[in-house]
Amino acid sequence: MSETKFVYIGSKKHQGLAIATNRCGSFAGNFKAPVPEHIGEAMHKAFYVLGLAAMLLPLCACGIVEKAKTEKAKSAKETEEKEERIIVPVEAQKPHRGPVSSYFETTTRVEAERRVNVNSEGTGRCLTVHADEGDKVNKGDLLAELDKTDIQTQLQQTEVKVRQTKVDLDRSKEMLASGLIASVEYDNARFAYESALASLDVQRVQLNNLSIQAPISGVVTKRIAQVGMLVSAGAPVFEIVDPSSYILNINPPEKELPRLQLDQKAKVTVDSIAGEEFAASVTRINPSVDATSGTVKVRLEMDAATKAKMRESAFARVRLLMETHKDALLIPKDAVIEENARYHVFIVADEKSVESTDEAQATSAQDDALAETAAEPSTSAAPDTPQPLAENMKYARRVEVEVGLSDSDFTEILSGLDDQSLVITLGQKSLKQDTEIKVTTSKEELQAFSTISTEDALGAAKEKQEELKKISEEERRAANSEMMNRTAH
Repeated sequence: MSETKFVYIGSKKHQGLAIATNRCGSFAGNFKAPVPEHIGEAMHKAFYVLGLAAMLLPLCACGIVEKAKTEKAKSAKETEEKEERIIVPVEAQKPHRGPVSSYFETTTRVEAERRVNVNSEGTGRCLTVHADEGDKVNKGDLLAELDKTDIQTQLQQTEVKVRQTKVDLDRSKEMLASGLIASVEYDNARFAYESALASLDVQRVQLNNLSIQAPISGVVTKRIAQVGMLVSAGAPVFEIVDPSSYILNINPPEKELPRLQLDQKAKVTVDSIAGEEFAASVTRINPSVDATSGTVKVRLEMDAATKAKMRESAFARVRLLMETHKDALLIPKDAVIEENARYHVFIVADEKSVESTDEAQATSAQDDALAETAAEPSTSAAPDTPQPLAENMKYARRVEVEVGLSDSDFTEILSGLDDQSLVITLGQKSLKQDTEIKVTTSKEELQAFSTISTEDALGAAKEKQEELKKISEEERRAANSEMMNRTAH
């Protein structure tokens, strides 16, 4: 009977093989099994090959990961070099201190408190016109005359009748004294004379009414009477206004009534007098509220020099002073951006915001973790250190602000800025958080591009727009692809 030999796998002769198989996780510990000698040698060779493969597998995985990282870094660098930096030119300035006021703004028209429509008191054909539109007249000046021929003839007849009745009255008085007539006849003669005198007075008034006179002093703003026109009694022929009585009536809402007071100041501009601003003050506040409109009638008056420049019914813009803050922190009104009932501005910053830096670091960490999922790191990696910023690099930083009073040019800032903040005042509409910017002026930009024609500038702008559109589309596709890869892992 042949002797059967037993070989022990995992003995000192095969210690390296045992260690290799341990690392592979296929075998654990030493063991022994009855194997024929000729078969054991073959098995020794097979296990040796498997152990060697298990030892090389981690090294291969590490090499693949490092290669992937290198290719990724190279690709990112090439992409960064390929992409053109977009720097937005802006203008910026620091806030300043000064007074700011709030106004109630409205529109109205210049009115004349003394304004007269001159109507004819007689009837006749217009013979002459002595005043025209724009002429200054005094009270009693002759404006126009009507035909007096008929009334003058009647007046002459009446004068004859007055003389006749006077003679009859004198004769009746003598005869009454002699007892030749009764007192009744004397009374009739006296009544006839008085009636003739009354008729004479009426006709003299009618004759005087055919001469149209100015009832007040002022300026003729409308002339209706024309030579040869038949004018009837009561017909309008002229319109006269007194410039010294010009006023402005405004109608603030009922809620402003507690802030209204006499002598309250206002600023007035008139479209017909460009470039000038006039002062006015409140002289009367109506104690009642209009039930229909819910407004309060307020009258403003101006000084004599201002009234002399005004025109009747001219369109005026009124800014009634309601409140004033002194030594307020002010920035240009256009620099403030309103969004969803909240206000913000952009300021010039030397570095990116903390949020953007943290987001960039988090994205980088996620990418590194995704690349290292194939192998377990032997030592902990040091966190990424942000790259130093380029010299003189500027960024736009969005800052929430609280606003106070505003006028036509400036807005008061209650919180969010200080006196040293550099606020972007031109170009801020197209900015986003951490946009790269270049602080410049409009004059400098125009000088830089003064040699470029309009056609070339439009063509370059169109090409740039297409390029930015293409880059945006590529970024969108890359983002979608990266999201799909992360989802797959």
